[in-house]
Amino acid sequence: MTKVQVLRYFSLWNQSVAALMRQLEPDIYHCMDYHAALAPLYLPEKPIPMILVLHNADYMGVIETDFINDRFWKTTSTMRRLSLVFNLRIRAIRKYVLFEGRFNMLKAGVAYIKEMQNGHGVCAVSANYAAELKRERMLFRGLPNILPLDNATDPADDQGTGTKELKKRRYAAKAALQKRCSLNEDPGAKILIFIGRWVKQKGVDHIAMLTEEILRSQQNVQMVLAGPPDDPFGLYAQEMLVPLKVKFEGRLFVCTEFFCLEKELRRGAHLCFTPSCSEPFGYVDVEFGLLGVPSVGCAIGGLGKMPGVYFRQQNADSPHMLLEAFHCAVDYALDMPDEEYWQMAKAATRAEFPFIIWKENLKEAYHLALTHFKDAATVVVTACT
Repeated sequence: MTKVQVLRYFSLWNQSVAALMRQLEPDIYHCMDYHAALAPLYLPEKPIPMILVLHNADYMGVIETDFINDRFWKTTSTMRRLSLVFNLRIRAIRKYVLFEGRFNMLKAGVAYIKEMQNGHGVCAVSANYAAELKRERMLFRGLPNILPLDNATDPADDQGTGTKELKKRRYAAKAALQKRCSLNEDPGAKILIFIGRWVKQKGVDHIAMLTEEILRSQQNVQMVLAGPPDDPFGLYAQEMLVPLKVKFEGRLFVCTEFFCLEKELRRGAHLCFTPSCSEPFGYVDVEFGLLGVPSVGCAIGGLGKMPGVYFRQQNADSPHMLLEAFHCAVDYALDMPDEEYWQMAKAATRAEFPFIIWKENLKEAYHLALTHFKDAATVVVTACT
């Protein structure tokens, strides 16, 4: 899609959501991220309370309009063009969707909540991520708080399982995983695993840069790395890892496309890589942890909630520091005494993220939004043309 088509798509999407709300008349609008954050602007006749849940604030719906190759765009001012595409007044475009000189859809939701609810109603998917956004992102300056809505999940099937049973399941799953990924059948091998999108946010470039060093220095280590490259850093990781498949045949499995690994086979891993440079909540560490597979990675955002070995970003602008810290964490995790490791694995299976807590936090977010919502007679949103 061209940039103009993307703008038209989101215009249609937001106006469709607004039309649906006009018909259904909900008590409150629960908005996920930026995608439909403009929708309340199309309801000037009846503003609605809103909560905005941030699953990943790195994606703000920023669309560069400077280099759009469109005749109408070139002959009409950018603000007027955006006004026509989104069916919003120019002053509304300036007020709600321009941030730091760029078109930014997430800004619309934040600005609306500031205006209509005194800033109450912005949420994030973990307490640590909420604090991180409030501290580090200019877009959220001036908000009274960002509420935590930690994701919930079912507890582990084998929550009360002892170490002996965990080891038994691990060895059986490891044999099946090795067979599935064409690795050498080695009961004593420690399998390090990463399955997910290959993007900078997930730290996949750091995994790629350390893979050869880890496999050379740790002869009992095998690695399973799978997922589709989704940005230049993922493509860089692919260029580094694919040639290593031949060099470390039987010890390294690399798949650069969508890869589905059965739940029971995941139990066969020794550690799960989570070196993300930004992570709102992180489900991978939970999915593997509940199976008795601890994480090794960076304690940032929502990561660090599951038992594992983590490093902290002392200087996020230094790739060398991040790489060295990750390498140290991996070495420490691999050299842990067996008893300490299995206590950590058992603790991971006992982690809980109850739905009742998530439900109560969500009800609190709704209550705050409704309580602070200003009556339409007090504040009128005049956004539509």
